[in-house]
Amino acid sequence: MQSEHQRRLRGGLDADTEAALRAYLDAHAAPFGTTEVREPPAGLNAYLAQAAGVTFSRLLLSLIRESGLGEVEVYKRAQVDRRLFSKIRSDPHYQPGKSTVIAFALALRLTVAQAQELLGSAGYTLSGGATSDLIIRFFLERGVYDLLRVNDALDAFGQPVLPV
Repeated sequence: MQSEHQRRLRGGLDADTEAALRAYLDAHAAPFGTTEVREPPAGLNAYLAQAAGVTFSRLLLSLIRESGLGEVEVYKRAQVDRRLFSKIRSDPHYQPGKSTVIAFALALRLTVAQAQELLGSAGYTLSGGATSDLIIRFFLERGVYDLLRVNDALDAFGQPVLPV
């Protein structure tokens, strides 16, 4: 039985999830170490989203309709404030942060391909070289969409957590 201190050090992850996640990260680690993905320069997101043809806002609203969930349920699951969701809904060219897009992908229970499409509409991607992105991909591939559980894993591996 593990002590409370050991559990806190691991960020609240159960042993099986931690072991599976470590194996996943080892198997998918970039050959020359990890690189952090930084926010793109101002204006670049908007250009890339327009060049792709489908804006984040339009794609998000379409995915919500397809999911059969209500908008309120989705933004609450994503831990997104009502005012921010209203801004996303009313401004077709609004460019959210990467963590916001990931939170919506989890809230909508998207596949990895769907999450990549949603991220791409905002000018982002899940990189194979960033530990935090691999952790998120790990949970998406396994159909685990609990934002708190994902944050436990990110924290346990020393990565920034998603805002909640």
